[in-house]
Parts: sequence; C-alpha cells; structure tokens
Amino acid sequence: IKENSNVFSKNLHSFSIGLTGSPDLIAAKKVADFLGCTHHELNFTVQDGIDCIKDLIYYLETYDVTTIRASTPMFLLSRKIKSYGIKMVLSGEGADEIFGGYLYFHKAPNSEEFHSECVKRVNDLNKFDCLRANKSTMAWGLEARVPFLDKRFLELCMPIHPNNKLTKMEKYVLRKSFDTPEDPYLPQDILWRQKELFTDGVGYNWLDTLVQHCEDSISDKEFEENKYIYDVKNKEE
Repeated sequence: IKENSNVFSKNLHSFSIGLTGSPDLIAAKKVADFLGCTHHELNFTVQDGIDCIKDLIYYLETYDVTTIRASTPMFLLSRKIKSYGIKMVLSGEGADEIFGGYLYFHKAPNSEEFHSECVKRVNDLNKFDCLRANKSTMAWGLEARVPFLDKRFLELCMPIHPNNKLTKMEKYVLRKSFDTPEDPYLPQDILWRQKELFTDGVGYNWLDTLVQHCEDSISDKEFEENKYIYDVKNKEE
C-alpha cells in the first residue's frame, strides 16, 4: 500500500470505464495522453452491470431509472479506484445543469425558459446526479468532490445571460473558455465533441441489453398486476 501511495502521489491520475471500444474510453484515453496523465481504464461487461443492480439500488436508495442506468458504471469504477487505496476523486457533476448542456436544451423556446430550466436542474441535483455521484462512490468509501458546484463558481456562472449559453453547441461558454489553440488545454476534437449521454458513452449495448433483461425477467402478467400499484410505465421501472 505504501508503494502504491508513493506512485500515485507523483502524477495526475485519470480513470474511465466502459464496454470494450466504447466512445468514452476512446475519448478519455486521448485526453489522458494529451495531458500526460497516468490513465486507468476499466472494461466492464453488460452482465457485470446487471449483476450489481440489486446492491446498487440498496446503496442509491432510489428506483429512478435514469439514475440507476448511469450509476452502474460509476459504482463499478469506484470499486476499482478504491482498490488502489485512493480516497478522493474529482468528478464533473453540475456542468450540464449550469450551462444547459443536455441536448434537449436546444429546444428551449426562449432565454427565459432556458434559464428557468437551468435553475430547476441545479436545484434538483441532490435528487439525481449528485445523489448518483455521492452514493455510487461512498458505497466503497470513496469521496467524490464536484468542483463545478463550488459556490463561487455557481455565483459567477449562473448569472451569465442565457443568450450566451443558448447556442447550437451545448456548454458553449465553458468550452470557449478553454479554446486557446496557441496553448491548448485539450485536443480540439475533444473540446468541441458533442454531448453524449453517459449511458451511451460507456457503450451503446449497455442500455439496450439492460432494457431487454428487464423485459425477459418480468412477465406480462406480473407487469399488468403491479404497474398501477407501483405507478410504473414499463418493466424496467
């Protein structure tokens, strides 16, 4: 353990997870190589994800479908990071909410609605993304810190006029602040890469196979008998 601690203290380490060949693994490796990080890549299988869902729901204390979908790879990665003896990581929660980074924000009818949705999403972070990040990591005793949600950063960025955020490129203000070709922080194709759902980025088969697993696990009869009791719309819920 002492040897590991010495190694980890000498360089910035980065971590990513995905199915073999997933978009996020490829992009993360490119960024790590560009920045000179010591990079750690974890490949998981769909079955690995399915096998941990029962434990994951116990730790998350929620049945929210989207939260569980996205928490599964984060839960598996946290276990791996903790095995290195690492106690704290930085994670990027909050950026999409602050800057209107989700793809549906493009459909905002005007700047007022755009800003209102940003405020709502930031206020709800404790119910979804921050719940996921906090409980997926702390299940293994790993602490996730979220620099985008620093109060000073929020005080600076939330008042930015929504017209400067409401563009054809999600999180434009944040991306543009790092757009310095003469002394680049990131490769240009990564800096301007289109937003991708976390559940897609870790591998497109993950979501499709999870949904099919739920379809196969619950009979039509069982679903019809319980859908009104539990107020669910599909077998995954």
